[in-house]
Amino acid sequence: MNKKYLLYAQLYILAILSNSCTTYTNFYSKTFTNIPKDNISKVYRLDVSNQNLDDLPISISMLKNLRMLNLSGNPNLNLEQALQKISSSKDLQILILDSLNISKLPQSIKTFTNLKQLSVAQNPDIDLNHMLNLISESPIEFLNLKGNNITTLPENITNLKSIKDLNLSYNKLRGNKNFELLSQLLDLYSLWLDHNELETLPGTIGKMNQVRFLYLDHNNLQELPEEMSDMKTWVIHAGYNKLTELPVVFTKMKSLFMVHINNNVINSIPEVYEVEKYSLAGLILDNNPIPKTEKSKAEKLFKRFFLLSFEQK
Repeated sequence: MNKKYLLYAQLYILAILSNSCTTYTNFYSKTFTNIPKDNISKVYRLDVSNQNLDDLPISISMLKNLRMLNLSGNPNLNLEQALQKISSSKDLQILILDSLNISKLPQSIKTFTNLKQLSVAQNPDIDLNHMLNLISESPIEFLNLKGNNITTLPENITNLKSIKDLNLSYNKLRGNKNFELLSQLLDLYSLWLDHNELETLPGTIGKMNQVRFLYLDHNNLQELPEEMSDMKTWVIHAGYNKLTELPVVFTKMKSLFMVHINNNVINSIPEVYEVEKYSLAGLILDNNPIPKTEKSKAEKLFKRFFLLSFEQK
């Protein structure tokens, strides 16, 4: 392996590690599932998810050093009262509110001026426009909107100036406008669009040249648009789609070095991969019906790649 591809491998591993550490993983201290009687000042992480709560104990107001709180899976919880009780936790940075039947996020969310990670997944009735207005001045870096039946993003999503990681998995996003709005999130680093029943991608996706990690897996894509050549993405996950050939656009993406395109119906490698120069240096082609002749060709074409896989299961 020459120095160029060794560098690619090192960058890839580093990027995956750093990227995977952005969601809910701050503060590696013990996670409590109830409030202890002693050493309350040392409670930094509290997970009371799925405990059939309709209220929080008054003692939670004493957790002044709380950094992470998970209230998920308590659909009868009075969220307004709950957030008021933890208002003394001025340093709260991670708040997980999944599966709470939220329709409107309480105004008290604005109390937490240091909030960096917010998850409101699996709340399909949530007023997204109202929520985005409430958190527009918060330093949110990670926002999880997974499974909220979203088809169109509200325009005020562009007010999230500090957003780096945005999870839009398990929605039903459609139309050019969504991608135009996402392109205005200038610090957006990772974007999850998997499980959105996407059959096509609009050309406006090419405007998102700030995104480094793009997740398109588990959709119904048969091709990728030419406009993606304008993107500066490093890693693309496009597994579990309906692509029949290795997309030509990958040869035109100047920053792309890793592609996961497993579990498609790929049976050919376009000739452009034989003649063009491209930055791609890692390729996962597992579980594709690639004929032996095409596989042999690919093994020669991509022999310098730091990672190349055709595994079949």
